[in-house]
Amino acid sequence: FENALWNFREALSIRKRSLGPLHPSTARIYNNIGCVHVEFNELREARRAFEAALDIQRNALSEDPDSRGIMLATATTLCNLGYLYRHRDLHGKAALVLKEAADLQETVLGRSNAAVLSTLDNLADCSAAAGQTIEALRYFNMILIRYRVGDSLAGSQQILRAEAVLLYKMSRVHRQRNDRESQLDTLKLALRSVRAMTKPTSRKDTLERRIVYDMRSCRDQIEKDKTKWI
Repeated sequence: FENALWNFREALSIRKRSLGPLHPSTARIYNNIGCVHVEFNELREARRAFEAALDIQRNALSEDPDSRGIMLATATTLCNLGYLYRHRDLHGKAALVLKEAADLQETVLGRSNAAVLSTLDNLADCSAAAGQTIEALRYFNMILIRYRVGDSLAGSQQILRAEAVLLYKMSRVHRQRNDRESQLDTLKLALRSVRAMTKPTSRKDTLERRIVYDMRSCRDQIEKDKTKWI
């Protein structure tokens, strides 16, 4: 650990002297330093390193706003910061940086790229955890549409499972909103995706059991709510 940090800091010192403190490659070293700190759970130091990298990258983007390489590097740093904020339960801040990261990734990689969809998924999770349920559902829906329209693997086992997991997450957001009818409808769609998977796996069985259990609980709650008005 100490050797890795020493090597990166030495490289950082050399890079600053030869290229200047604001060169984009200097940001890459700050990012590496941050990742080493994350590996050893030194999150405060990691955050400082990632924020230093981000300052340099934003400055570089202001000078060259069409640079695809700088866009992707900036998105990587933003995702790293999102991870830190989420780990510290700062879900609102995580959602802000992940939204910026997703926009940059989409500009370079396209709407249906796996990295873009992964960032949107994390963004939706953070939005839900921050109580931003409408935004969470919007991001989940964006991913779902791209699974079905923009992916050449649409209908494959991999996509069916991804859809089922996504729909299950959406059902939990509906429950968070106390919208039991929408929760049940979404669980039915999730169950349909799971049962469309022809290849049995332990993960498929576990997910199906969770969905069925939540459907039963949801129906029970709907019935209880109805009796309150009788």
